[in-house]
Amino acid sequence: MSAAASIKLFTKRTFLPLFVLFQAGTFNDNLLKNALIALVTFGSMVFFSENIPSGAVVPIAALLFTLPFLIFCTIAGQIADKVDRSLVLKWVKRAEVAIMIFAAVGLLAYDPAPGNKNLLSVVILSLALVLMGTQSAFFSPTKNAVLPQWLDDKELVPANGVMSGFQFFTILLGMVVGLALANKAFPDSFFNGPHIIAAVLLLFAVIGWIAAEKLPDAPAPKADLKIDWNPITSIIGVLKTSLEHMPVFKPMMGIAWFYGFSNVMILVMPNMVKEVLVYDENVLALVLVSSTLAILVGALLCAVLSRGGDNMGLIAIGIVGVTLFTLDLYLSTDQSARTELGDTSQFLADPATPRFLAAVIGSSLCAGLYVIPLQAMAQRRAPNAVRARLMSAGAVMLNAAVNIVTLVLIGLGYLALAPQTPFLMVAIISTGVAAYVLLRFVQKRKNTTVISE
Repeated sequence: MSAAASIKLFTKRTFLPLFVLFQAGTFNDNLLKNALIALVTFGSMVFFSENIPSGAVVPIAALLFTLPFLIFCTIAGQIADKVDRSLVLKWVKRAEVAIMIFAAVGLLAYDPAPGNKNLLSVVILSLALVLMGTQSAFFSPTKNAVLPQWLDDKELVPANGVMSGFQFFTILLGMVVGLALANKAFPDSFFNGPHIIAAVLLLFAVIGWIAAEKLPDAPAPKADLKIDWNPITSIIGVLKTSLEHMPVFKPMMGIAWFYGFSNVMILVMPNMVKEVLVYDENVLALVLVSSTLAILVGALLCAVLSRGGDNMGLIAIGIVGVTLFTLDLYLSTDQSARTELGDTSQFLADPATPRFLAAVIGSSLCAGLYVIPLQAMAQRRAPNAVRARLMSAGAVMLNAAVNIVTLVLIGLGYLALAPQTPFLMVAIISTGVAAYVLLRFVQKRKNTTVISE
């Protein structure tokens, strides 16, 4: 599908409102999370207890978001197979407005004075993260189920490329705004960084809500479905269903690993930049910008290069690149001798920086090439009658991967191992994934050759 055809997606009522509300919600998720991280890491806020190691703070904050997602997403998948899917999306965005009002209260209550632990703000912002994780649990499987319902088969890879590509851009934007504004003071003004963040969260929640109200109908494929409201039995049920659809289960497992890898990059970088490279939050923002823009480029390349089908070649190139670049990221990161945090100019002047950034950018771009075809593959192969439940099973798997990685990172934080150690773990696991993908690619090429002969 050409780049022009990809652009035409934005003229469709079945795509544009969904795109806007998805990006607005993604931005808010990451702005809220990174504002909390910045207030704890670089500000005066104490994250519940001073005894929590610095290497464990960011993973614990992330867990507040991902755990409710894991608990509720399978129930949400059942609802999205039983109820009109556009109605589910509308109620999700209505709920986000209320959650952002609550989060704004926590940000307005923040006091930057040294020695103030800001317990009230910590509690409110942490609870807001839990609520946003719950809200996202209802959004994700519904969005993945409705795309194939509204779009043609050939539009799926470009649509996923555009949706996910710009998702990474809005993740980046949320990170940068959260990190830049959280501890920003404006003398002689009522407004400070947290106040501005509160206003921006409300603005984007309203934008997402307005976009949701423009969505067309998406009739439920199984209106007589009996919903299992027990999270445990519901998770077991959808996983059993996914195992009955192995052509869908396999790409969802691959997607789960992408999110596991991405979680390492997002959660490890703040502590690694500060404790190993010894740079300030502006350098962290630069590194995260580089990583996220690279994923965006990889995702958009998929939208342009896709020719329909499973695109196993792009998947193979992507996972091999992730493996090699992540290994180099581990090998190229050494402990700095500086005793004070360096700034961006010092970072850019460092002879080790080009190799470090090349590894970050290379691994991220290849991750984009790897995951987009897998997302379209899972959506395309899933039967409409059970699609939302299968997508919720995928959400369970990806969140299990994210939570397992997060718990491992928390453990590494308490063990006081080098912050770059998780990148070695990513390289080792990715080697196994790459071996499987290459085997499947070779088998598919052989089958194609036999048929053509």
